[in-house]
Amino acid sequence: MTRQPPPSSRHERLVRTAWILLDWAGSAFSTVLITLVVAYFEKLVFAAGGWGVAAGVLWAWTLAAAMLVSAVVVPWAAAWADRHDGHQRALIIATCIGAGGFVALAATPPQARVVVLAAVVAASVGFDVAQVFIGSLLRRVAGDGDADRLSAFGFAAGYAGGAIALVIGTALVTAHARFGLDLAGGLRLAFAATAAWWLVFSVPAAIIRFDSHAGAVSGETTGHDVGAFAASLWHSAPGSADRGFAAVLGGAMLALGGVQTAIAQFSSLALQRFDLDGPALVRLVLLVQVVALPGAIAVGWLSARFGRRPATVLCFGGWIGVLVLAWFVESTRQLYGLAVLLALVLGGIQSLLRAAVAVRAPAGHAGVSFGLLQVGTKLAGFAASLAYGGLQLATGSPQSGLLALVAQLAVGWWLIRRLA
Repeated sequence: MTRQPPPSSRHERLVRTAWILLDWAGSAFSTVLITLVVAYFEKLVFAAGGWGVAAGVLWAWTLAAAMLVSAVVVPWAAAWADRHDGHQRALIIATCIGAGGFVALAATPPQARVVVLAAVVAASVGFDVAQVFIGSLLRRVAGDGDADRLSAFGFAAGYAGGAIALVIGTALVTAHARFGLDLAGGLRLAFAATAAWWLVFSVPAAIIRFDSHAGAVSGETTGHDVGAFAASLWHSAPGSADRGFAAVLGGAMLALGGVQTAIAQFSSLALQRFDLDGPALVRLVLLVQVVALPGAIAVGWLSARFGRRPATVLCFGGWIGVLVLAWFVESTRQLYGLAVLLALVLGGIQSLLRAAVAVRAPAGHAGVSFGLLQVGTKLAGFAASLAYGGLQLATGSPQSGLLALVAQLAVGWWLIRRLA
């Protein structure tokens, strides 16, 4: 592995900073979604369930719907970005849609249940599509040897930014009476603040140019859409670089789909099984954020120092272990211990796989590569969320859905086991 020299110009440093700020900005959505939004959804909007379905199942299926919409939208967006070299423009549009979803959620009273569902889906889809272009732009700001470390720093910054945004949002909810608002109004104010955070810290990436790095791909594209690109990988010769990339991509899809579903359901599981109140849930997620920050940096260092294979074993093994242990959690103290273990490998596996796809993507196909990754991830997450909700509905146990997540991660690990 060839180490990329550190950025030598002021512009390159600014480009890297702007790219890292994208994770800092977008992680506000992630942390608020799995704390304040899920609490608003399950404890206020659908406190008594809806349409004959329990709140937890509705939450799982709402996220599944968002994943399905993302899987439909991403191929068109990714192909357009590659064809027109419009990765940065597509990123800006997706960010505005995601933040707009939170603005709609803030403007909608809890009685408008259908609009609340649509707003959560829109915010989630905007976030998902933005992740495609954050990943594709990584190739333009870092070479092979530095991609793991920069990706890890991005996730670490995301944990810090997400934690700060969550603290601000929680403070607004706690002080809702001072603003003349009820609890629902305080939560909606927090959603508006989160949208503002997301937009403001994305501004540097909207105005800076991402085409100055020596490792950036040229504007040449084949014009292939995601489907044609996937077919070319499927029919590639055994032992070829494209076949190896296809295995990495397939394993990453399954792994990330399972991980994203697990993250989204972790808060729901805590709310249902341990009946945590809002402040307790926020403290739990903040604990995860604090521990995950050094964890992501450590995995990035391990991968850069010793290669991606040992880092992959650590991350996949850790995730499967956490999901198995989750089945046996019986007390709040054990839940907090599990949260610490999850945090240690939370960002590592995501940053590792993002970097692996970025450096292996064929030249001129960064957009469709990450588009294909996102489509596969969302379809895998859609299937996992449906299975999770279905098993919970069939058994009455919130933990039963963990079986589907363990199986999905295990298959993903099998596909990606030769990652170097």
